[in-house]
Amino acid sequence: MSKKFTAKDVSTHTTANDAWLIIEGGVYDVSEFIEEHPGGSKILLRACGKDSTEAFWKFHSKKTFTKTAYRCPLTIAV
Repeated sequence: MSKKFTAKDVSTHTTANDAWLIIEGGVYDVSEFIEEHPGGSKILLRACGKDSTEAFWKFHSKKTFTKTAYRCPLTIAV
């Protein structure tokens, strides 16, 4: 069973070394992906610490989500 985090838990993880975000109810630790993000680290850091589902889908496809989400999962529920 995956550990569950609250939105408050996620809100404390907003730095390049400790970057979490929520997409579609899942919590993802994107710290290791920050420097690889094609749109740049700054844009990704702005999305951290909160539910970024809407912003994510504005710029990414389901294929992108499937391809990258497996690299960063922390839990499956918030």
